[in-house]
Parts: sequence; structure tokens; C-alpha cells
Amino acid sequence: MIRLLLAVTVATVFALPAQAGDEELCLDCHEPAEDWEGMSADEILATASDTSIKRHADNAEFSEEQLKAIIATLLAE
Repeated sequence: MIRLLLAVTVATVFALPAQAGDEELCLDCHEPAEDWEGMSADEILATASDTSIKRHADNAEFSEEQLKAIIATLLAE
């Protein structure tokens, strides 16, 4: 039982959602209303995930789910 509890705790810690403020990475370079006009969330995700774009290299730290959460937050604003 202790091993199960430990495994669940470790899994929870390593599967952290996007943190408040992660959106600021995008806002350093982008104005969503202008830069992403006419783009779908999937198109934005594909571009944000492309780490060959120098300014998107830091996005490698995020999982796909975290990037989706960040994009959803920015699109809602």
C-alpha cells in the first residue's frame, strides 16, 4: 500500500499542469489577437511545438497537454 501511495504521489508531481504565468512566455513575443488571427488552436499548437523555431525552443519543457492549456488560456483572453 505504501508503494502504491508513493507511486501515485510521484506520478502526480511529475505530471504537473501548466502553471499560472507560463502564458507569459508566449506574450513576450506574441499578441494573440493579432498574431494568431484566423488560426485554429491545433495550428497554434503545431507552431508552438515546433522547437526548430528559436523562440519556441523553451516550449520543449512543456507536454502537449500543458501547451494546450496555455493556448486555451490565451485564446480565452
